[in-house]
Amino acid sequence: MAADTGLVTQGTDFRISDDGITYTSFGCVESWTLDTAGRNEIDTTCLLDTSKSFKFGLKDNGTVSCEMFYAPDGEGQVLLEASYASEDPYYFEIEYSDNAGTTGTVKSFQGYVTTYSQNGAKDDVVRQSVSIKLSGDVTTAAPTP
Repeated sequence: MAADTGLVTQGTDFRISDDGITYTSFGCVESWTLDTAGRNEIDTTCLLDTSKSFKFGLKDNGTVSCEMFYAPDGEGQVLLEASYASEDPYYFEIEYSDNAGTTGTVKSFQGYVTTYSQNGAKDDVVRQSVSIKLSGDVTTAAPTP
């Protein structure tokens, strides 16, 4: 039996939709991070207790940050800019490359683009960064053959 050596990042696709039906790729993402913000701990300790006790509050699904090449005419990047300007959440998908079949594992969620920045340097290309605050639950769909 082979050891679990992890999932390669090549082939991972980030998509955005304004209607939750038609998704468009962000374009050439170079790197990304999904950080969960955790859950509040609610102290439920009574004076009669000999140890502290807790319950968990609501979970915060966190933020996705992506670094990518800037393509001003790219449909996905136009939608990212529109999402940043909007007061309404957009729909997002991350599809992993864990299947040689039709689709890999897909994480779906709604969110808000909270930061949108661009940078450049001499002898380079323009790059951009976006941060997306997840709102609500994240659903995960298994790969399809």
